[in-house]
Amino acid sequence: MRSYFKSLRRVRIHGRECGAVARALRHTIEANPLSAADKKVLSTTNERKVMSKTTFFKRIALTAVASLGFGMLSVAPSQAVVTAHTLTIDAAADSITLGESATAVLTHSFVNLNAMDSVTLRAIVTSSNASDAGTIYMSVTDSYTSAGNTALAADSPKYFFADVTPVDGSASDANQALLSTRMFPSSAGVFDSLAIAGSGTSLRTQGTQLQLKLYNPAKAGTYTVTVYSLTSASGVTAVSSTPTVTWTVTVTEPSRKAEASSTVTLRNGNQDNTNSYYNGTAEGTDSQTLRAAGGDTLDTDPEFSLVVNQKSLTATNTARESYTVTVTGEAFVTTSSATSRPVTGESDAVKVLTVAHPTAGTASEVFIWSTGTAGTATITVTTVSGLTLGTKTVTFHGDVASLSVMSTFVQKKIVREGGFTSGTLFYVEAKDAAGNRVRGVNPSIVSSDVSVITSGSCTDLSGITTDGINTCTATSAVGSTSGKKATLTIRTLDPGRAAGTTSYLTATYEVSLGGAVSTEVITLDKTSYSPGEYMVITVTAKDASGNPVYDDLSAPTLSANKALGGTLSMSTYLGGVATSASRSSTTGLVTNNKNLGSPAASGTFIISGLSTNAAATPISVTGTTGDDAATAAANAAVDAAAEAIDAANAATDAANLAAEAADAATVAAEEARDAADAATAAIEALATEVATLMAALKAQVTTLANTVAKIAKKVKA
Repeated sequence: MRSYFKSLRRVRIHGRECGAVARALRHTIEANPLSAADKKVLSTTNERKVMSKTTFFKRIALTAVASLGFGMLSVAPSQAVVTAHTLTIDAAADSITLGESATAVLTHSFVNLNAMDSVTLRAIVTSSNASDAGTIYMSVTDSYTSAGNTALAADSPKYFFADVTPVDGSASDANQALLSTRMFPSSAGVFDSLAIAGSGTSLRTQGTQLQLKLYNPAKAGTYTVTVYSLTSASGVTAVSSTPTVTWTVTVTEPSRKAEASSTVTLRNGNQDNTNSYYNGTAEGTDSQTLRAAGGDTLDTDPEFSLVVNQKSLTATNTARESYTVTVTGEAFVTTSSATSRPVTGESDAVKVLTVAHPTAGTASEVFIWSTGTAGTATITVTTVSGLTLGTKTVTFHGDVASLSVMSTFVQKKIVREGGFTSGTLFYVEAKDAAGNRVRGVNPSIVSSDVSVITSGSCTDLSGITTDGINTCTATSAVGSTSGKKATLTIRTLDPGRAAGTTSYLTATYEVSLGGAVSTEVITLDKTSYSPGEYMVITVTAKDASGNPVYDDLSAPTLSANKALGGTLSMSTYLGGVATSASRSSTTGLVTNNKNLGSPAASGTFIISGLSTNAAATPISVTGTTGDDAATAAANAAVDAAAEAIDAANAATDAANLAAEAADAATVAAEEARDAADAATAAIEALATEVATLMAALKAQVTTLANTVAKIAKKVKA
């Protein structure tokens, strides 16, 4: 109950003064009991006494509610719940194209306060713009407990597949046996709801890593996936809990454009996806391009098929453009092979055809028909976006107009004697008037001498990529002998012959007979080689009659006593000659004569083997490998050094002789000096004597002159 008296404001009591102050205040109140209240206090008191009954009852109700609330707060749960509960996602948003699946990684953990406290994770699509929002898959990829944090440990959490009800981890819980195999992910371990129970021990962290996948949403748009959690304590009813995660997946339309990796494959005849797909060749590899202008057999068979296989740059092929097929030349194009041959003027005799887009990842076909006139046609396939997928050129031939033996193919001319059929001897090409090859002619052979060659035949190759070329064989007569010859006439009826007449288109070929090996001789293309220099080995074989052996006979196996540069292998005999050089299987001509090297070691070497004759006679040939450049240079240097030594010796001898000559010259010079000195003395003596004589003579001359002068003076007188 409140007092009517108020305490004095701002009264502070400090330390020991508090008792004295309190006594003074009490004395004042007792002396004047109403001095603490005034009229306002009395008025307030009266208002409270007269408050309405409504307010009174409201206060009572409020008090009751508050009491009830405090009572509830004071009641603790009967079961513990999980704690330290976390759920995270590696990315809150992902983008995919239609037809793909989006994948995220969930990381989840909690601490179980009781042994079998559990958490149920549930993933749902909470918003989308498609009636078919795809399928939600979750799968466990890793797990651990705080006992060791070891992935997929034996005491890892227990998992219960597609179970949104509380679990206590007992054997009776749904799908416990299924998930106890720990095989995640698997076809059986894919779900959109997962109950995770403790590993059997309380107060441990139960960790799980899951893969969350939105599989195959039906339409482009934005999809929101929410993963929420429900907690339960040892099987008690699950309650909503935090945390939750939200995952947004944006699905866009994939590119439908065909890219340059797309293929257009040409196939001969009516070949669809269920009939020898690609005609036995790899995708993108065309079959042969030759067909008859008038059709091969039935008018309901197109001459060619085109398989169009559109591809995009994505891993899942999504390309599906419409495309246009344009034909120029002697052909029409249709989308069906079940119609009869189009004829000019008919509705299906079209040159331009637009084909609706096929199902993505599926090839489609169009069919090419001849107009019935010989010639060529070019077919171009272009998508509506402007990409040229492929251009093909085909040829439609007319009737055969000529036969010729092909010089560009191997020509074998020696048939085995005595009633044997050869392999392919030669090839014959059939052409129409325009020079196009003609299929299916199969000409016959007539021999000029049936005692040599009794018969022969030619067959069109009719292969996947080759046609209009015929392979020809011949059979020798029983009892025929080596060296005999015959002329073969290859012929076929002339389609242009006059009615009621028989005339042929022809070509001729000369053949002879040969026998088995009697002798074989090995030869080398050079007698001496530099080390490793290219070499060619030849074996020449003759039969018992001295004629070349028959063609295609095997040559002997040869070997060398020193290592050669390459593999020594001999061809079969052609014209009685086998070679170590490589020959073309098509033309029979040598394609590589640098496939074998001579020994690297200098000196002689031997190529040998056993003859293929009945006696297996040993055969061989010897060659020489000279020094290599370094060795030759070294030898030259040694020779030069020897010559230099000889020259030095000769110079020494010459120097010695010169010294001896110098000594002799010195002696001679000394002797000459002595002689010169003696001569000088003699000359000086002679000069003195001459001077004396000259002085005497001069005196005599002077005397004589004086005498003459005296005589002359006297005479004049």
